[in-house]
Amino acid sequence: MDAPFPLAEKIVASVCIGLLIGLEREWAHKEAGVRSFALAALLGTLSWLVTPSLAFLEVGVVVVIILIINLFPLREHQPLEITTSLALATTNVLGILVGMEAYFLAFTCALLVAALLSWKTELVAFTSKLTASEIRGTLLLGFVTAVVYPLLPDGYVDPWKLINPHGIWLTVMIVSGLSFVNYVLLRQLGTRGMRYSAMLGGLVNSAAMSVLLGEELKRDPATGASVTSNFLLADLSMIVRNSVLVAIFSWPFGLQRGSVIIFIVLFTMVIAAAATALLVILRSEKKTQSAPQKPPLHSPLSLRSVLAFGTLFFSLTVISGIGQQFFGTVGFLSVVIIGALASAAASAVLIGGHIYLIGADAAALAMFFATLVGLAENVVIFYAVTRDRRLGVRLMLLSLPMVLLGALALLLVMLRG
Repeated sequence: MDAPFPLAEKIVASVCIGLLIGLEREWAHKEAGVRSFALAALLGTLSWLVTPSLAFLEVGVVVVIILIINLFPLREHQPLEITTSLALATTNVLGILVGMEAYFLAFTCALLVAALLSWKTELVAFTSKLTASEIRGTLLLGFVTAVVYPLLPDGYVDPWKLINPHGIWLTVMIVSGLSFVNYVLLRQLGTRGMRYSAMLGGLVNSAAMSVLLGEELKRDPATGASVTSNFLLADLSMIVRNSVLVAIFSWPFGLQRGSVIIFIVLFTMVIAAAATALLVILRSEKKTQSAPQKPPLHSPLSLRSVLAFGTLFFSLTVISGIGQQFFGTVGFLSVVIIGALASAAASAVLIGGHIYLIGADAAALAMFFATLVGLAENVVIFYAVTRDRRLGVRLMLLSLPMVLLGALALLLVMLRG
């Protein structure tokens, strides 16, 4: 038998876990409260201290007791206390973990249980608003992460060392995950106005955001001033996203000179975009009286979108690798820059993963031009939707500070070596 102090430590820990979860149940006005949960945790700890065999038997007894307790409301056609019953059984198991001295696991799980119980209203409100496409998107994200990724071979499968299925699918997972997180944020904050939507939507797809802003202007011409600033905010988010992707995919190779140059250039463009957007917002005299409508949201994760991005990234990887082998760095850069028309995110990933191969200056130059292609594409898309030549020219002129300051930063850094 253990010494008195370790025994007292385990008893106190198990009672604290029971009190933590029981207090929440007491606050929720449930029949099983502080005393019941404290006793359940203590019972688990004591049974393990006597013998592990008794602990396993005791868990079965607790489950039987819970079933018997729920028979009465079942016979009276009353709602079953399923959540409280499961919480009580979990607390009993947590008491056993304390007896095993797995304190970290026990207290972490206790906090999670208490949080899940106390967030009932928020969780119910959130899940009630979920759509079928969002549920399918969540399941798809789990599938591509937990099922497909481990099955793919880790290593090059071709003699030219261009195709690494494990690495390509890892890219698909990361980009899909970031897009889904951004979508969730956009889903929660989009009702507060198009400014949040523009920033978060730019992280997901700045081209799609350009279409949305153009459609909003056609729907309500009075929103011209706000559309201009929101367009710039979407561009700002696109540049930030590209910076993050370069950082993620260049991280395994350590701090590269090319990464530093890219961050300096993109950070300069971010500052220019933020300053221009702020200036437009401050100088805007016309305020839109009506609240902007919530943007039409579609889950970014579907089988088609995942396969489309995977196919695009695979194609760019192969073509850029072939271009680099036959035409050197120039061939790689040409493919990456042209590929930015289809996906600036894919180009950023390729550049981040090939900095050590193509050199610092070439990587920075490619990232600058890929970002330039993305900015120009957004203006062209916006004009194609609105056919507003005056506003299209204004957006092009407002995008110039980002381009010019980015080019200047690139030139200065490259000249200084």
